[in-house]
Amino acid sequence: MTLPANSAARVETGLPDVSVVMSVFNNADTLPAALAGILSQEGVELEFIAVDDGSTDGSAAILDEAARKDGRLKVVHRPNAGLTRALIAGCALATAPWIARQDADDVSLPGRLAALLDRARRQPDAVLLASAAWCTGPRGERLREVAVETDPAQARRDLLAARTGPPAHGSAMFSRAAYEAVGGYRACFYYGQDSDLWMRLAERGGVAYLGEPLYAYRWDPGAISGASRSLQRKFGRWGQACRKARADGKSEEPFLCQAAQLADDIHCGRVNKARAKDRAIGLYHAGCLMEMSDPSGARAYYWQAVSVHPFFMRAWLKLLGFGRRT
Repeated sequence: MTLPANSAARVETGLPDVSVVMSVFNNADTLPAALAGILSQEGVELEFIAVDDGSTDGSAAILDEAARKDGRLKVVHRPNAGLTRALIAGCALATAPWIARQDADDVSLPGRLAALLDRARRQPDAVLLASAAWCTGPRGERLREVAVETDPAQARRDLLAARTGPPAHGSAMFSRAAYEAVGGYRACFYYGQDSDLWMRLAERGGVAYLGEPLYAYRWDPGAISGASRSLQRKFGRWGQACRKARADGKSEEPFLCQAAQLADDIHCGRVNKARAKDRAIGLYHAGCLMEMSDPSGARAYYWQAVSVHPFFMRAWLKLLGFGRRT
């Protein structure tokens, strides 16, 4: 794999080192912090591509105002089509050798992009990079630090064997050349588009993770990982089936067709993306993450879980445990 051009040389020609791609859908509350986290990064030339995926809450105006103030930010407005299609559109506009992801409800910490770029240059075979991350709650409270495997060979094995990839979708950076070579994000993966891409990238090249937490992602029980867990697991299973088919020299088409049908059903409203039980599970997990650092906050999440799904016994057992301690 060819190394990116020297950073200084790219500055002279006005070319960015990294293209940051972010999809935005009704993220007005968290968007300013996400924008500031990227636009304040130092030691790297960047372009920032934000795809407004049909927002209706004022996010579009926030993006346009930020772009007016900083020419590195390029905003694309389009009708709502879902995260995967928005990312496909954003990555198609990237011009740098590296594409870094950023989610609109997360924050990149100081030095993130420069550190990832430095690691990429020190590990020429790497096509997928990320760092450890902070998992934060809906109110911005830090729940836990999510560690990563820093040995490149083991990290690649873990990803290919167990889909243990970057700690958050937005924490990743990948080679644009490799992204294009493997076919990029696939529109049929309405959910699980990240793990499907990570596996295909790891089949092509190396994986490198930084042990320092340089990204903070929000654990929101109402987001994909909370309210739509059952659907996300289905797409994950199809991604794994595709990986096995490729390894066996067989066609992925049957699994891609199933994924495409479900993606179409979700987009057209024929499938309910969120279930009460899935949201309750998300709230329960947030409580578990907080139990050691903030017991009162954890208890509040358990109460929310049972209010959403009154017969969720695991949350009731946690609450009963709190009662015995008092």
